[in-house]
Amino acid sequence: MNVASPGVPPGAGDGSAPPPQRVRLVALAVAVVLVVVASTTALVLRDDPVAESVLAERPPDRVADPPPPPPPDPSLTTAPSTTEVAPPTTATVPDTPLEREVATLSRFVADQRELEFLRPVQVQLLDDGPFVARLLRDVEENREETDQSERVLRALQLIEPGVDLFETFTSFYGDAVLGFYDPETDELVIRGAELTPYTRTTIAHELAHALDDQHFELYRPEVYDADDESSLAFSSLIEGVSLSVESAYRETLSASEEEESARQAGEFASRAGASPIPPIVTSLAQFPYLAGPSFVGALLDEGREPRVDQAFREPPTTSEEILDPTVYLRGEAPVAVPAPPAGGAIIDEGVFGEWALSLALGELIGSTAGTAAADGWGGDSYVAWDEAERTCVRLAFAMDTPADLAELAGAWEQWADAHGDASVDLASDLVTVTACG
Repeated sequence: MNVASPGVPPGAGDGSAPPPQRVRLVALAVAVVLVVVASTTALVLRDDPVAESVLAERPPDRVADPPPPPPPDPSLTTAPSTTEVAPPTTATVPDTPLEREVATLSRFVADQRELEFLRPVQVQLLDDGPFVARLLRDVEENREETDQSERVLRALQLIEPGVDLFETFTSFYGDAVLGFYDPETDELVIRGAELTPYTRTTIAHELAHALDDQHFELYRPEVYDADDESSLAFSSLIEGVSLSVESAYRETLSASEEEESARQAGEFASRAGASPIPPIVTSLAQFPYLAGPSFVGALLDEGREPRVDQAFREPPTTSEEILDPTVYLRGEAPVAVPAPPAGGAIIDEGVFGEWALSLALGELIGSTAGTAAADGWGGDSYVAWDEAERTCVRLAFAMDTPADLAELAGAWEQWADAHGDASVDLASDLVTVTACG
């Protein structure tokens, strides 16, 4: 995905999930189901002071250098056009401006990743209307699952009463996505048609996804369908790599090109920023772009591009690994926490994760306290069920040390007092929280 934020330098990001023609909802942490294109998508990042403060307040030994600002993406309009561009190593001679540009960008991306394109990448440019129609095709079939996640979020007071999660997220996604690469069909689709600096930056970002897909297969249904944080963590790896490549490409732009790109990024971001969406959902959706670059930076420090390649073969599975790359590098697995007992027929279950824990606590007790309490996360599981006219959620957390466990219990007790319909139980090895709403 490509994302640009109002008020920040242009940048882009791109996340991977099942293919665009099957635009499906992928559970992220809190079982929040988000419309994630089954491809690597270019999104317009919104200002997210909550997520940024949570990341900034993490203990210094837990986070690498702050990620660079996300790069830009295209927001242009003209008649649709399609071209298939051969890899830079073939004898095909590009004969259109788009073909020549993609060939040049392909060489740049290949050099950055120290890999070669194995086959042509189909590039399609679409005007706003056709692009959004393509992006959100078949999304309606996921409404029921999204409504279910909406009830879970409401039980935790993470979204306000009356918010229609499906409608708000679909609207946001339609406004915010700038382009995507589909790892199932190998198509690369860009919103717009002019070859501006902003467009070229987005294409470079998406070509990085295409290159990684050709070597490591980004379309992994088993990852996207998992009831844990595998999808969030894998997307963070994918986006971190493309943001690294895109950042390198932006450094090649002239001052005037950078200025033009920033102007276009600002215009597009102002449109996307008008879409209403609950802050918790924005923070979860933007996590791969905010934290992915630091994770990939740690991999590059460890063993350059070959270490990144190895991560695609053995990807991270938790937000803890993304937030603290040393956890991933030393191969520390999360604690397996059995699902807590439900008070009725289970409608949702899975892993909450450290990032969602920080955000959830931060909503009611403040980001500083929430981040401190979540640090030391060891593993968790949760279940949700309907009870009369409301939904209830029960979460069980394991921590790294007894002191971490006690700190988390205290934070949840503060949270429960503010919530008003929640309880906290501290046992020798688990903190269990139950909330209804």
